[in-house]
Amino acid sequence: MSESRGTFDRIRALLEEGAIAPTPSNYDFLYRYVTAADPQLVDAVDIARRNHGTLADRIIANIRRDLYGTGRQGVSRILEDTEAQLARMNDYVERQDAGARDYVVKLSRSDIDASATLERQHQMLSEMIDATNHMLATTEQLQAELAASSREIDVLKQDLEIARVDARSDALTGLSNRKACCDYLDAQLERARKEERPLSLIFLDIDHFKKFNDNFGHRMGDEVLRLVSASLERFFHGRGFVARWGGEEFVIVMPAHEAEEASQFAERFRQHIGSRAVKARNSGREVGRVTLSLGVAGLLPEDSAQTLIDRADAALYDAKADGRDRVVCWKAAA
Repeated sequence: MSESRGTFDRIRALLEEGAIAPTPSNYDFLYRYVTAADPQLVDAVDIARRNHGTLADRIIANIRRDLYGTGRQGVSRILEDTEAQLARMNDYVERQDAGARDYVVKLSRSDIDASATLERQHQMLSEMIDATNHMLATTEQLQAELAASSREIDVLKQDLEIARVDARSDALTGLSNRKACCDYLDAQLERARKEERPLSLIFLDIDHFKKFNDNFGHRMGDEVLRLVSASLERFFHGRGFVARWGGEEFVIVMPAHEAEEASQFAERFRQHIGSRAVKARNSGREVGRVTLSLGVAGLLPEDSAQTLIDRADAALYDAKADGRDRVVCWKAAA
C-alpha cells in the first residue's frame, strides 16, 4: 500500500509541477514514467526535464507522438482497441439477455403448485430463490464489466482526440501545422470563389533564426519560435488563420481581406515584433531583437491553392533578397 501511495504522490507532484491536465492519458503516461515501465519513455522524459525544467501537456504530447506515433498506425491502434471494447460490451449485453431468458425459463418451471406436498413446495421455492440470486449476481457482474468497458472507451476517445489534434498541430508552438493550414486554405479558397470575395495569404520568416540556435542554443531558438507564435495568435485573432509552415516559417490565411489590407496588417505585426527585445527566460540576458520578412499575395481569378502559395512564397523570397525585415506584396510583372 505504501509503495502505491508513493507512486501516486510522485504522479501528483509531476501534475502540479507542470500544471498538467489530469486526464487518463496523462495519468497513464506519468504512471509508466514513475514506475519505469517503459525505459524509452523514461529516457525521453528525463531529457525533456533537463532541457525544459519540468514537464507540460505539450511536452508529453510530443514525447507520446515521437515514441508511439499519432499517424495512421496510432489512430488504427486506438480504433482497433475501441472496436474490441465494443465487441466485449456487445458480448456482455448478449450474456445479460441470455441470462434473463434462462431466468424466465427457470421461473416458469418453478411455479409453485398449491396441490403439491409441502416438501415439494419448499423445494420449488428454494429453486426460485437460487435462480433469482444467480440472476442478481450475474447482473451485478455484467454491470461492473459494462461500466469498466465504458470507462475504457472514454479513455480511448480521449486518446483518439489527442491523436487527431496532434496530427493537425505543431508540438512546439501549439499552432496548426502545414496539413491543417492546407485544408483550411482549400476550404476558404472554395468559399471565396463561391461568394466572390477576396482572400489573402501571408508568408512569414524569422530573419537570421539560425543565429539564435548557434549563439544561445536550441532552447533559446525554441523560445523565439514560441514568442512569435504566441504574438501571431494574439495579433491575428479574429482576422486570420495562423499556422507553422515549418522551421522558422509561418503562414497566415486572411479570408475577406484584399492583399493591400493584408500587407498593412503584416507591416503592423513586423513593427510590433521588431520593437521588442528578446531576453533569455532563465538568465534574463538580452539576446537581441527579432526581425521578420513577410510576403503577401492576394487571390487571383485563375489561382489554385498552390499558385497562391507560390506567389506568397515568391514575395517572401523578394523580402529576404531585398535586405530582410520588411513586407513585400506580390505584384504581377509589368
